[in-house]
Amino acid sequence: MTQALNRLMQAAMVGTLFVGLLFYPTQTAEASAQSGVLRTLNWEQSIDHTIPGGAPSGFVKQWPDGHGPTLVTSPTRDGSYAARFQLDVDDAMVSSGKRNEISQRDEQPPNVDRWYGFSVRLPGSWVYDDSAEIVSQWHQCDDASCGGGSPPLALLTDEGRWKVDFRGQIVDLDAYSTDTWTDWVFHVNWRTDSAGVLEVWRDGTRVMNLTGATYSGGPRSPYFKFGIYKWDWNDGQATQTRQRVMYYDALRLGDGSANLADVDPSQGGTSVCANTYAPHSASATTFESVNPPQQAIDGNLSTRWSGQGYGASLILDLGAIRSICGSQVAWYQGDLRWNDYTVYTSLDGLSYSKAWEGRSSQETSGYETRHFTNGARNARYVKVSFWGNSIGNGWASITEARVVG
Repeated sequence: MTQALNRLMQAAMVGTLFVGLLFYPTQTAEASAQSGVLRTLNWEQSIDHTIPGGAPSGFVKQWPDGHGPTLVTSPTRDGSYAARFQLDVDDAMVSSGKRNEISQRDEQPPNVDRWYGFSVRLPGSWVYDDSAEIVSQWHQCDDASCGGGSPPLALLTDEGRWKVDFRGQIVDLDAYSTDTWTDWVFHVNWRTDSAGVLEVWRDGTRVMNLTGATYSGGPRSPYFKFGIYKWDWNDGQATQTRQRVMYYDALRLGDGSANLADVDPSQGGTSVCANTYAPHSASATTFESVNPPQQAIDGNLSTRWSGQGYGASLILDLGAIRSICGSQVAWYQGDLRWNDYTVYTSLDGLSYSKAWEGRSSQETSGYETRHFTNGARNARYVKVSFWGNSIGNGWASITEARVVG
């Protein structure tokens, strides 16, 4: 064990010992019905092209001024863009450390079930260093009541190997390879009692499965951060390297209704649910004159359709029958309030069947993907029906809507 990892472990809130640490060298990811994706950040949407100036919607910047992550067109894992992170030993300190990270807001509800899928590429310049660095971490809330110390969960590289630090337990997941994408999926039921769960998949194979408390406590569940954090550089002294560069792509965050296939980074452009259809036209059961339905399909997130009342519905016409498997809805002020809604489909615009029902995340004002509960179906019309929101004003307001097929 390196000195750096020893220091990290000493700072960690170790808590209850875990039972059932198992390795599954042959179990592979199995496809199943997709649902519950709260956020996709694969850098393909223009609304997410905010770096290096600022963090994407729903996230917080944690990087030195003038040295943030940037978008690149090569290499990529999912689509046309990926994020490039660079950290130098002489970078300025940010949040009490040497880091170049993008962070969720510290507003995760307590005891939530979450899925996290992402892909990391270490270039050839990621040379051996016996000083570790974190490339993804889950941090306990920022209040004093959360116990402080090291994050309860982190993905690291150290001494040429992938490692997971889970509440002070270091799990070695074998050597890393450079100049190739490594796909990761973490499933965590954030609990302080024995009902907690941690599962980890690397390149489609499950490599960790633990049960027990997953964090030590506090009013909120841990929040997710990704990028590079290298604490041994905090004093400005180089280790065996002076620079780290890393690429990050295909991030998908899911709730408890999601599964492995929903957040799998390998789905990319080859998924049967990879195509996005812009509706041919839009109508609505009700709308105010300044916010008509066509403004929900104009490609502009600053305009919207608004309709008042329980069951107010936006209806999308694809122009022809297509095989579709989900919807993408961007709610007005979706990062400030949740909306309850149902998605229906129809072949003829007269008879509709339910495809998905649930609540928006209250985490983003951008698109939220919801895959249909029972998989793909043929349809020409998609109806989004509103039932209420967290502020109780009785208004449905959608800035953009489209269909996944």
